[in-house]
Amino acid sequence: MNRTVDRVLLARHVALSAGAVAAYVFRTELQTGYVALWIVGVSATLNFIAYLFQARPSMAKFVQFASPVIGLGSWTALAAVTNGVLSPFAAGLWLEIVLSAVALKLRGVVAVTLAAIAGLWIAQGWVGFEGTWLRLVLQSGFTAAMGTLTYLVARRWLRTKLQLDSQRLEFDERLAQLNKRLEDERVVAELGENVARLAHGLKNAVHSLRGFVRLIEPKVKGQSGVGPAMDGLRRAIDDLESLAHLTLGSAPAPEPERVRSGVARSPRGPGARSGGLEPVVDAAVHNVCAGHDGLHVEVELGGSLPEAPLADKPMEEVLIILLRNAAEAMGGAGLARIEARTRDGGLEVALLDEGPGFGGVDPAVLFKPGYTTKPGGSGYGLFLARRILEEHGGRLELGASPKGGARVALWLPAVANGE
Repeated sequence: MNRTVDRVLLARHVALSAGAVAAYVFRTELQTGYVALWIVGVSATLNFIAYLFQARPSMAKFVQFASPVIGLGSWTALAAVTNGVLSPFAAGLWLEIVLSAVALKLRGVVAVTLAAIAGLWIAQGWVGFEGTWLRLVLQSGFTAAMGTLTYLVARRWLRTKLQLDSQRLEFDERLAQLNKRLEDERVVAELGENVARLAHGLKNAVHSLRGFVRLIEPKVKGQSGVGPAMDGLRRAIDDLESLAHLTLGSAPAPEPERVRSGVARSPRGPGARSGGLEPVVDAAVHNVCAGHDGLHVEVELGGSLPEAPLADKPMEEVLIILLRNAAEAMGGAGLARIEARTRDGGLEVALLDEGPGFGGVDPAVLFKPGYTTKPGGSGYGLFLARRILEEHGGRLELGASPKGGARVALWLPAVANGE
């Protein structure tokens, strides 16, 4: 409101200053001498004082009331010393009606209109009513009509403003609700990703347990009381697998035909070191091969591999996901190869298999949560693997193996010395 009052005071200053110039230039015709200049000077002083005090909260309402009083009094005085209703300064009373619509409420417009009409009569009374009754009535009627029109326009504008304010508040409330829902969905998405990660890890553990059961069973076969215990263990594993697939929204994969599996490691040159990668790869291979008897894995770790910013367990989890995908793509039996080398100043670990490959499917689709090309797949493996790598500045690349099948390569930046 203070800014609106500022504009009204400025508009009144401009109008009164223009009136002062007119009174001075045309003083002979208006027969005022310098009286109009004194009236404008007093009015300008009062307006300036109002301008200084309107910024104070305690004086704002008083200034809002005093502002039109100063204006009406000034224009009435100017009209009184310049022939009443015949004076061009009578138009200043109409200006006050317009300004009231800007700075005051509807009741203020009515009050200023009535005060402007009264100002016409006071100004004409100062000069004398003889021979001016008709003009005075017409001027009063025109002022009343102008006030009525201003009132109607101001009322419509206020209604529109109220509607806009109401809509703005409604939009602000809806925006706040949408922001809250977005934040809730973000939290739920993070929780869902963690649940999917947990379920996928549970699924991997189930496969390992099945492999260990098959390894143990021949050694304990025939021993008293072992059979029921093994059956109970299998049922518990089945329940865990059902829970994992229920969480991931996938169906269990059919059990592949079992053949002998093994791990072959290519020789490395003297002085070569794996940078801590060898035990992680061995653990991942052992985990996956325990559930896929027909899987044969060759491992070749280059020398002087850089240290990556990924702990052993997350790295093992990523390798298990990629190796299990390869095993399932080959139907549980076939040759897979793991190669590690230094590339682009970081560590690259590539996994190659003899499966059908990606069949020209867009990698962006393959990384989409829930999308899978394998029967019984969950569609979260590649998504989770890529997310783990990206959290540590790495990436996951999909392509074709030179000998057919798929090539999946993870890349991680090297850890700087001292980190």
